[in-house]
Amino acid sequence: MCAVSLSQRQTCKVCGRPDKFDFNIPDEIWRAVVPVDFQNRVVCLCCFDDFAYRRNVAYAKSQRSLWFAGNKATFWFAVRRRVE
Repeated sequence: MCAVSLSQRQTCKVCGRPDKFDFNIPDEIWRAVVPVDFQNRVVCLCCFDDFAYRRNVAYAKSQRSLWFAGNKATFWFAVRRRVE
């Protein structure tokens, strides 16, 4: 596996922070949650969650897995229980 330097890490186009979480949301939920200006851009999980909260869109049932890519380790989180 190839290491990614901090300068190569994607940044959230909403808040500007490094995007350390990879998550997968169905397209229809993404379009309902993310403002049009950001729909084809990198949006971090924190900003996505803020948008979902503001738009009152429940997405927990659609989330199947979550990856964290840190500087020293990467973790895959399997969703066992979802709470809306």
